Order: sequence, then C-alpha cells, then structure tokens
Amino acid sequence: MTRDAVLGWILIFVVGLSLLLYFAVWSRIPGEQAVQENLQEEKNVDLTNIASPGRILVHMGNTSHTLISPSSAFYDKAWNYSTKALSALWAGAKIVPVDIGADFFEQRTGLEVVFTTPMPVSFVKRLFNIESTDDAAYDNGVIVSYGLIDDDGMWAYLKSSDGKYYKINKNGASRQLLAIVKEIASSNPPLFATIPPGNTRLKIAKGIYVPLQSYILPQYSVKREKIVSDRLAAKFFDDFSVVRRIQETDGAIIYTDGQRALRIYRDGTVEYSFPGVKAPKRNVSFYDAVKTALDFIAAHGGWPQGGFLSSYDVSNQDSSGSIYKFKFGLRINGYPLAGDKEYMSVTVAGSDVKNFYRNMLSADKPGKLTELISPIKAIDIAVSTKDVKSMEDIYAAYMLNNGEFIPVWVIKSQGREIIIRNLPE
Repeated sequence: MTRDAVLGWILIFVVGLSLLLYFAVWSRIPGEQAVQENLQEEKNVDLTNIASPGRILVHMGNTSHTLISPSSAFYDKAWNYSTKALSALWAGAKIVPVDIGADFFEQRTGLEVVFTTPMPVSFVKRLFNIESTDDAAYDNGVIVSYGLIDDDGMWAYLKSSDGKYYKINKNGASRQLLAIVKEIASSNPPLFATIPPGNTRLKIAKGIYVPLQSYILPQYSVKREKIVSDRLAAKFFDDFSVVRRIQETDGAIIYTDGQRALRIYRDGTVEYSFPGVKAPKRNVSFYDAVKTALDFIAAHGGWPQGGFLSSYDVSNQDSSGSIYKFKFGLRINGYPLAGDKEYMSVTVAGSDVKNFYRNMLSADKPGKLTELISPIKAIDIAVSTKDVKSMEDIYAAYMLNNGEFIPVWVIKSQGREIIIRNLPE
C-alpha cells in the first residue's frame, strides 16, 4: 500500500471518529434543536396572563347586570379595554379615599374587574405602565378589584383588600365604555342579581352576584402532561454531565448534582429544590419575582393554558430581602379548578428559584352537560351541612372527580372554600 493510500485511510478514520464523537456528545443532551428553540420562544410569557381576572361584572344600568368569565366571547375585549382605560385615567393622577360601598355600582353603567387574588398596587402600576402622583404609602396596598363607571364621564374606582374604596381623581371619556356595555347587553346575556341581606342564620357580604338562570356546564375528561424525563431534567442543571440519575422502586427518577435535586414521578409530576440558594442581597420587587417565576415555568415545561396566579406569600428576611412563594391555578372552560390539590408553585429568592412543583392537568374532550343546582340551594346546603355562618362569595367552578372535571359551586366563608356538588339524582 502506497504512502498516499495510507494517509487517505487515516484521514477517513479521523473524520469518521470525529463524527462519532460529535454524535456521542449531542446524543447525551436531551431534546432536539426544535425543542430548544420552542422553549426559548415560550419565555416571552405575557405577565397579564397571571393577573387576568376570574370574572368581569358588567353593570348595564337600572339594576341590570351580567357576569363574563374567561370563556366568554366578550372577555378579551372587556379585559383589554379596561386595562388601557385604567392606565389612561391613572397616569398623572392620584387615588383618593371615597365613602361608598358595593351597592354604589348597582344603579350605574360600567365594568367591574375582579382579580382572582388581590394584586399589589405597585405591581398593577408597573404591569400597566402607570406613572401616578399617588402618595408612596398607597403603593404598599393591594387591589381586589377596579371599576370603570359612567357618571357624567368615566371614573375609575379601586377596591382594596380591607374593603375600602378609592377614586382616581381624573375624569375620562365614557363613549367606548358605553359602547362595550351596550354590545354585551345586546347579546342577550344571562342576567345576574345581588343576593339580598342574610338572616340570623347567615351573614352575607354585599356585592355578591348570582345568575337568575340555570347554569348548564359540560363535564370534561382529564388529560395529563406527557413529559420525557431526561429532556426536561437537563433544563434544571448548569452542567448535566455531572448529574447522577437514580431510579426509585416506585418508578420515580431523581436527578442531583449535589446542590440541586429534581424528582420526576411516573405521572409526570415534577419537584425541584435548590436549597443552596443564598438569601437575596437586595429586596426584589413583586413584579421582578413574578417575572422570574414565569420565565422559569416557561423554560421548564411551558406556561399552561388556563393558568393564573391563585395566591402568593411573601416572607421578609430582615435586611436580606424577601422570599416569594407563588401558587398557580388552572381554569377549565374559563372557570377555576377548585380543591386543596396543588398544581403548580414556585418559590423565588432574589433572582433564583428555590423550589418548583408542577402537576399539571388539562381538559380533554367535553362530556355530558350538567345543570347545577341553584346558588340559593347551594347556600342552604352549606348552612345546614357545613356549619357556614357567613359568606363572602359564591361562584361556579370545576373539581377533579374520578378522572373527570365536574362543575360545582364554591362558597367562600371565613378563609375556607367550601365545594357544593349537585345532589344525587
């Protein structure tokens, strides 16, 4: 064999070896390039997703009201308009206390946007790009709802978590507000009415609206997320090559690099912890902490359809900063999924995520239609069987039952959420 032939075979061998090593390296990295690009795109999660209200009350005048949920055809239009209108009114203005109650809105025309969980004033301002002249003390408060009301022009009202109301001291044009309300009223929507004051057996808060017609909602079968363990696991670690993979007897898989730990169960449930996160050196705002949580969710499974912020806790670490725990719920057919089960939570310290839990479900195919018992009947059942003596709210929801999502009533009473199902047929 000539010298040139030998060099040719050596070159072929080197090229082949390099291709083999290239394949070996890339085959250890979970997922494909398309998956990577998709996850990067998912990082652009709109923060308004988590603040989207569970319901918008539409006051059509003359004590005529309806309620639209996220499944309504008018929901996006009313929600988007309300955020822009609130921003326009609040910009350059300030909020002032006013002596009104929930019944103030009953005789007027407008929209009342009700957050699922109270939102910090500072977060709402930053979310809607509002620069106001409010006293700094107001930024530490939280908003339960806000209303846009026609009253010789358009005025905005805020309701705080202590039940007090505030008015933005700037008038606006109400033409578009009235046009949206008129459009909704012309669609022949279901009518809602306030519950009359309670008797000696039950104390009822003001401003609770219930439908005058029957609620007929479909049941849904349940679909779980499909997760490929190794693909997802690589996203949680800086260097996946040093990660140990441990198979447990129950089918769960544990990944750890000595600092972080990740457990993926057979049903797709994910638990992640990074106890080595140091206390934050500076105090991170609620807005930045939420953004950190959303970016983490998007890159580690994606933002779920129907997801929203259901609650949060803030722990102060002296001068080191705050630690935030966010819990995220799901909406089925536009209605919240009720129950004690946790579906997704993120704990944020500074710019790091300390803990992450995800056990996401979604609605598959709709099944039979169910007519809910009347809300008054549900209240009677709560009083007689659950020892309910006061009620802050009642709303339609879904619950997980034997592999299906079924519609129910939820009654809020003294910090409890009481689920009332239909009576046996």
